Amino acid sequence: MLTKILKKFDKKEVINEFKDRLEKERVKLVTDLEGVKAPDADEFAPLPSFGDGDDLSIEADQVEEIGNALAVKEVLEKKLIKIDAALERIKKGEYGVCESCGKEIEFKRLRIEPAATLCTKCVKKMTGQGKK
Repeated sequence: MLTKILKKFDKKEVINEFKDRLEKERVKLVTDLEGVKAPDADEFAPLPSFGDGDDLSIEADQVEEIGNALAVKEVLEKKLIKIDAALERIKKGEYGVCESCGKEIEFKRLRIEPAATLCTKCVKKMTGQGKK
């Protein structure tokens, strides 16, 4: 499924390399997620009252911190979901197949983005880069 150029032995070795990379990235993401302060953490309590205090800039800073934490958390969670899905595809023997066209995802693309679900051609179609 990965590339027709690779022999079966090489293919298994390459997939294991991708699996190792994905698992290491997963561990890092989980660690990073644990480090993101959630809005209900002590640092953010009590939530801003918007106007009860003398300095609204403090409340604005708190709201900005909450927004930033939520944005970072969302990005990390989305990456984690993609990695978990890629590891599941490896388990099922479906890794390296484009979800859109069903063709193999280019080896070069997987080396750059091991959790990729689309081949380069389909990415270009979806983003409009294939048209002039």
